[in-house]
Amino acid sequence: MDEFGVPQSPAHAVPAGALPSAYGTAAVSPPRTPPRLMLALGGGALAAALAVGLYWAVQAGLFGGGLSPEAAARAAAAQAAEERRLQHEAFTDIYLGQHTSEVTIGAGESLARVLTRAGATARDAQAAAASISEVFDPRRIRPGVPVNVVFLQDSAAPPRLSGLAFRSAPGMTVTVNRLNAGRFNARQVAMPLTYERTRILARVESSLHDAAVARGATTGVIAQMADVFAFDVDFQRDVRPGDPFELVFDRYYDDEGVTVRTGELSYVALTTRGRLREYYRFQAEGDRTPQWYDPAGRSARKFLMMTPVNGARLSSGFGLRRHPIQGFTRMHRGTDFAARTGTPIMAAGDGVIQRAGRFGGYGNYIRIRHSTRYDTAYGHMSSFARGMRPGVRVRQGQIIGYVGSTGASTGPHLHYEVFQGGVQINPMTMRVETGRNLAGDDLARFQGERARIDLLRVRRDEQAMAQETAAPSPPARGGLR
Repeated sequence: MDEFGVPQSPAHAVPAGALPSAYGTAAVSPPRTPPRLMLALGGGALAAALAVGLYWAVQAGLFGGGLSPEAAARAAAAQAAEERRLQHEAFTDIYLGQHTSEVTIGAGESLARVLTRAGATARDAQAAAASISEVFDPRRIRPGVPVNVVFLQDSAAPPRLSGLAFRSAPGMTVTVNRLNAGRFNARQVAMPLTYERTRILARVESSLHDAAVARGATTGVIAQMADVFAFDVDFQRDVRPGDPFELVFDRYYDDEGVTVRTGELSYVALTTRGRLREYYRFQAEGDRTPQWYDPAGRSARKFLMMTPVNGARLSSGFGLRRHPIQGFTRMHRGTDFAARTGTPIMAAGDGVIQRAGRFGGYGNYIRIRHSTRYDTAYGHMSSFARGMRPGVRVRQGQIIGYVGSTGASTGPHLHYEVFQGGVQINPMTMRVETGRNLAGDDLARFQGERARIDLLRVRRDEQAMAQETAAPSPPARGGLR
């Protein structure tokens, strides 16, 4: 029921004519006419109807012996027109009595405080905030979020809080409307989402992550991209400002252009140090999951990963160096990646653990046998992942431990070694075999999928060129995942 005691469906939570932008496109109905106004207008309607009826009765000679069909039709039409006029006046009176304002959540400010600052009484503000807690925790509202507040104005009384709305998350809106006896009802509504196959073509600015998010990508999409290039790109060392990159993925966004969720990547490309790498997502016959392939159908997956830790900085390369502890020049037979203590370390490839425990100056150490020719080793770990012991089989990308500074170490980092035939080689320049390469029917099917994705990329180019000459639209923004 609304504030006047008239039954109201959930879809009519917001008074019409005062819809704030945060309400999105949800359909609403005009507010009901209050009983007191209905009585007044009802009396006026009755009087007008009697007057109109009397007029047409006289004109048609009703008192003189009967009403002709034409006269009866004219009388009915006049009465209907008068009723519509009176209903419009009633709606207009209520509509003009509404006032909407927008206030912004301040740092450390509660929702109730915002509502009182907007003009609500302390009692109404507390009641409205309390109703929201049933569908959303008001403490999660971030500073800077705009809140649209609706007041009902009556010449006989001061303005009263009638409703409010704000974005609780990308694609979600909380709405509150006043019920009878001063109570409030809150709902969290999912806003309509728009689907599109998104193409991002840009250059690295301060970072690849920031450049992609600014154009509608999410952290999840960027993580997928990092996984694709994990075998032959060191993101900390190889990627530089100005390097071009491209992403094609499914995106769902709300009416403000904020990405709510994304699907899988279909295509990725990155140029580093003048070399273009591009891969297409494709599931070959017999594979349980899709894999990534270059335009010729060669797998992006390498036998061993180049960098088995994400977000690290190359602090010391393979070769001769002055030892930081012993003080003399000696051969450094691995690669050091500086990272925060506790950063996850991944197995560089599928294999079986040969050693897991303390090992001299390496501190906490794991060595994995990947084939008869290749081993990898990981030193200075702060701790091991659960279950890591000799004889355990691990898969590529599985977390085996965490960055630390155990053993002969001057700070938290991973010391990573690759053995070929029992001799350490440079992990950053190694050339090892790749994963599965497509052939036969699989290659033909892949070429068809590649052509479909390339056609989509061309169409997106054409749309982008057309938009450059059209009115500007709000840029896409990254959201949740």
